[in-house]
Amino acid sequence: MATLKDIARAADLSISTISRVLNNTATEAGISKETQERVWRIANEMNYIPNKMARNLKLGRQPKAILFLYSSSAEKDDGLLIHPFFSHMLHGIHLEVTRMRGCYLAYMGSNQRNRRQVAELLDQAVSGVITFGQLTEGVWKELDIRKIPVVSIEPYSLKDRYAVYVDNEMAVMQGLKHLYELGHRRIHFFYLPDSEAGKGPMAERREAFRKGLSALGPNVDGKIVYVDKTSSKDEIDTVCQAAQGILAKDDRPTAILTCHDLCAIGVLEAARRIGLEVPDDLSLVGIDDIDWACYTHPPLTTTHIPKEEMGVQAIAMLRQLLRGKECDPGVVRIPTKLVVRGSTATLDVSS
Repeated sequence: MATLKDIARAADLSISTISRVLNNTATEAGISKETQERVWRIANEMNYIPNKMARNLKLGRQPKAILFLYSSSAEKDDGLLIHPFFSHMLHGIHLEVTRMRGCYLAYMGSNQRNRRQVAELLDQAVSGVITFGQLTEGVWKELDIRKIPVVSIEPYSLKDRYAVYVDNEMAVMQGLKHLYELGHRRIHFFYLPDSEAGKGPMAERREAFRKGLSALGPNVDGKIVYVDKTSSKDEIDTVCQAAQGILAKDDRPTAILTCHDLCAIGVLEAARRIGLEVPDDLSLVGIDDIDWACYTHPPLTTTHIPKEEMGVQAIAMLRQLLRGKECDPGVVRIPTKLVVRGSTATLDVSS
């Protein structure tokens, strides 16, 4: 059976040009009618049989596939699809796509090794793309050349024009201000770096903590604790090991703010192991408000991020682009809300 590559070789054209012609998107791409007719003639001579989606395109029944393209590890399955934060966000996307008549949701992990597979999928039937995380330069190029409408969730890239972010500065300030108002002045921030150094949500939260300390004034003794998460496959255990060493010191912090809730769970376990009571001996605040946060002991005070709303907002923006309209604003910051539970308390200055 003839392939796009075979037709491209016979026509002396690029595979992307052949794909656009056979998918009936050549006119929009500026490909001349003469070239289109030549491609179709060669395809017929080579008995090329398009797949079902391509046939629908030729007949004017263009399927409206929405591709959710997320950053994933090239070496292993990192479990992103079942992560307590990610799964809620994906659920919001799925609900909105099901409300779009004639649309369906597809998803794929993207990494440095599967750029070709991503390109092939984009050429099949994709009408719009939602991305999550920091994609590789190669994947951004594949998206750019196809002119497919794209909305990104936390891309941390200058490549994307339309994006949805958590208001990380708000999230950190809500937690930090809460601890400050409880009387805490010796506050540590536990930070696990993002996969790409220098940018990403965790790095943004780290910088927000620094900014927050300056806003609170010189009487706050704040410190950022860098946790090397490459030292163990278990992120919670890695934090636990790091926290035990800090909490065992005489000048230990009276309060800890963590970059996310899983990190806070590691601190909780460290406190338990060395005999500290939370919140009597240590107040603790996380960020994200994952499902597990209300089931820890004690229940975790945390900053709630509306995870499903992030997905809903991204689809709303994509629908605008699919209608040929601009999104204003192009970049949206989702606000957060502090949820006070049992892991924080007023500092007892007499103890």
